[in-house]
Amino acid sequence: MSRVLRAVATSAAIALAACVTAGPVPMMGSARIAADFDTYRLQRVALLPFRAVDRTSGTLAAHEVGTLETSFHAELASATPYDLIPLRGEDLAAVLPPDPFRDGWYTPDAIRLLRDRFHLDGIMVGTITSRRVVPPQVLGVQLDLISCETGATIWSADLMLDAARNDVQEAVAVWSEGSLGKDDGGAMVLLSPRRYAHFAAHQLARLL
Repeated sequence: MSRVLRAVATSAAIALAACVTAGPVPMMGSARIAADFDTYRLQRVALLPFRAVDRTSGTLAAHEVGTLETSFHAELASATPYDLIPLRGEDLAAVLPPDPFRDGWYTPDAIRLLRDRFHLDGIMVGTITSRRVVPPQVLGVQLDLISCETGATIWSADLMLDAARNDVQEAVAVWSEGSLGKDDGGAMVLLSPRRYAHFAAHQLARLL
């Protein structure tokens, strides 16, 4: 990142700190939940590898996907009541055909195989819909929770975070001060892809 970009991002974030005080972090995403969600027994839930699809700039690099998966597992595991199990590509290769979740289609056979192999109640499938790691960062995520009992998607959330937007900058500043103890207007979060991913995961976890 150039010094000019870094200086602009940092200056903008610090300026926001002067007018933003710590409090409830504004919600940036939205979720759809099944009417009978509370009837499902959800204890052991797998987090599948994210689909590396970025509609704005092509396929994401493997290390970028790894950063996102690590961030989302950490936040979701701490913020939800589930025993969240991260599954990797090698875990799935032994039991599933190639790309069983292509185009958002979750086959009953694939779900049953995962349920029986890993003793699961549910499966989380994440898709990266947009990504830019150069400031101002952009991160779009869709996250689905599928019941292993019925094969139905019982919760689905969408999030689009564009750091060029004032509301996103303000939400980052509040979260940074409250969760990280950093009164810098969220400057480091706006510059760091890893911390920005943690912020996104925190946003989605609050919707579940």
